[in-house]
Amino acid sequence: MLSQLEKLFLTDHVRFAFEIYDLRFDKEYTEFKMTREGYLMIYRKFYPPRIILHADKECTVRELLSILKNEESKFVLFIEPKWSRLLNFPNMKIYPEILMTCDKPNVFRKENVRRLGIEDKEEILALYGQGLGDVLLQLLRDNKTTAYGLFLNSHLVSAAYTLIELENVAVIGGVLTKEELRNRGLATSVVSTLTKYLTKRGKVASLYVREDNSPAIHVYKKIGFKEYWKRLWISVNTDEKPL
Repeated sequence: MLSQLEKLFLTDHVRFAFEIYDLRFDKEYTEFKMTREGYLMIYRKFYPPRIILHADKECTVRELLSILKNEESKFVLFIEPKWSRLLNFPNMKIYPEILMTCDKPNVFRKENVRRLGIEDKEEILALYGQGLGDVLLQLLRDNKTTAYGLFLNSHLVSAAYTLIELENVAVIGGVLTKEELRNRGLATSVVSTLTKYLTKRGKVASLYVREDNSPAIHVYKKIGFKEYWKRLWISVNTDEKPL
């Protein structure tokens, strides 16, 4: 069954980037529950777990959702928007997201944008806080991310990094600018520089953005990102939400 899934994943490296990465590099944290043509991919490296539901038929989606209800109480679920009418979890919050991609970015350069490393620990924690900051620092220690940041007066004020990287696609995340410095083009500079770095190495740069985040979508389109796909980011019994 896993070999069949791998064949499916390789039909679209962009859409199935997380499935490919987790199956190859984080297998010890990854569990698949399969039925008919569909699957739940449960990723337990973090708590609450992240769960991807994929299926082509409504009967399969219903069965997978039933499994999920019986076995998990607190999680973040990713599912296609067309199945939203089947969702009825308690304490559920839904955030529609757009997957965007870019292979030829426009670069908006500013001074003091550079690659981040573990030596930037204190500034990373100051910008992202303990939770996300620790995640980024661990990725840097494991050499599993490319991160860029913009500094003002020697302080990190805007940053972005790759959540995962494959040989031909990278997913950018953690795009964050200090609140008092937003709308000044800082994130545009950071993301465009990171995107240029990735595309020069033969990767398609991709990222997810909330559908209601018009300012961010405007920035990404200016860089050269285009809409590729849509999904729902669903928080069940958690206070988590996408950036």
